[in-house]
This record gives sequence, C-alpha cells and structure tokens, in this order.
Amino acid sequence: MASARYTLNIKPEDLEPEQPRERTKKEKAANWWYYHRVHVFIAAAVLAVAVWLAADFFGRTLPDYQIALVTEQYIPDAVLSELGGALSAFGQDLNGDGQPVVQVNGYQLSLGGEAKESGAFASSSSAVPATVDVYTQMAGMTTLSGDLTTRTSLIFLTDDPEALQSSFEPLAAADGSLPAEGAGLEGVELFAFPDCPALAGLALSEETRAYLDGFYIARRGFAGGQTLAEYPEENQALYEMLTAGAAAQ
Repeated sequence: MASARYTLNIKPEDLEPEQPRERTKKEKAANWWYYHRVHVFIAAAVLAVAVWLAADFFGRTLPDYQIALVTEQYIPDAVLSELGGALSAFGQDLNGDGQPVVQVNGYQLSLGGEAKESGAFASSSSAVPATVDVYTQMAGMTTLSGDLTTRTSLIFLTDDPEALQSSFEPLAAADGSLPAEGAGLEGVELFAFPDCPALAGLALSEETRAYLDGFYIARRGFAGGQTLAEYPEENQALYEMLTAGAAAQ
C-alpha cells in the first residue's frame, strides 16, 4: 500500500493518461510517405515499364500530356476518357506518333480523413466514416505520390483543393512559384472548371459535365529549380489555353 505522503496531494486529473496529439493532414501524409516512399518508386518504375510494353505490344498511342484528377469521389472511366478525348483538341503531337493525346489520370483518395476498411476486414469499431476503402486509399496515395515524385502532371483538377494543398502542397501561385509552406490556399491560382470558357465549351456528356461541375483547375509548382519531366513549356501553354478568359478564385 502506498504511503499517505505520496498520495496526499495527487489530484484526479493527475491520474488520467495523457491524450496523444491529433496529427495534422500534412503530418499524416508525411508519415505515410516516410514508410511507403520505396514502394512508390518501385510502383512508378513498374508502371512506366508496363505502359511502354503495352504501347509497344498493342501499338497504343502514348500521351503527349498528362493531367491529374484528384478526388474522394468514385471516378468513372467515362469521365477520364471523355475529358481526355475532348482536351486532345487543344494539344499538339509532341512525341511524333501521329496524333495529340491528352491522358487524364484519376487518383481517388480521401485527403480529409482516414480511409475505412472494407469487406471481411471491416472493423465494427471504426469511428471515422469515409467513402474510400483502405485498398483504394493506398492505391490512390501511391499513384498520386508517384505522379508528384516523377513530375508527370503540370495540370491538376480537384474538387477539394484545400485538402490537396494541405496534404501535399503541390499547387502554384499565379507566377508559377510555390506559396509559403503552411499557407494553405493563400496565393494559389485556382479557376472553377465551369468558369473557364475553353472547358465550358468541351463536347462532354451531361453526366461527365455534371461530375466536373464542382472541380477546380490549377497548375503544379516546383521547388529547387525543378520543372515538369517532359514538355514543360507545352504543358504550360495548354494550361494557359484552358484557363484563358477566366477569373481566378
């Protein structure tokens, strides 16, 4: 039994365990990247090899431009293919394969909360609701991180720019530079998809247009003298064409 002189001045709150601090979205993303960066590099390399092999085997035309679409929503294949096909009219044949191709890559992941487990592995005690299961979340995080690491996409489409910027800070200011770290969307150049005359005039189905109605278009900024891996000037020209005549948010 403890001596009275050791317990006399103990308050009830002193006996409560210290609550762990809730990590920020950026800290969660950084922690995920620290433990998965090797996997991302390997996945990006394997994906690049697979794309080139598929193109060589099937004679598929390789993209001249690649655009990243980031959302927590389910991404229908029709949205990606329709949008890419419509945007190709604004592009040039940069790789000399006979036709301009704009490829829109969909990255579905939850940036504002934790992903949930699904199927037989679902936990009944999960306290955080989410629309993205853990497998989709891992795939989306890996492929988006690979895009950012390999500097694949200059143009980004997202329906949650605040969460994207908070997690990865990829979006640029009007002059192409990166805003100060931790500034959020302050200084970021954003255009609402429907406000851009070029995007509003695309030949899209009603379903695809309705899906994209809440999206924003922005471009990626680069630090340390880096730039887009391929065709940086041509991608910048495409971005300017797509946002011409629109007022930034």
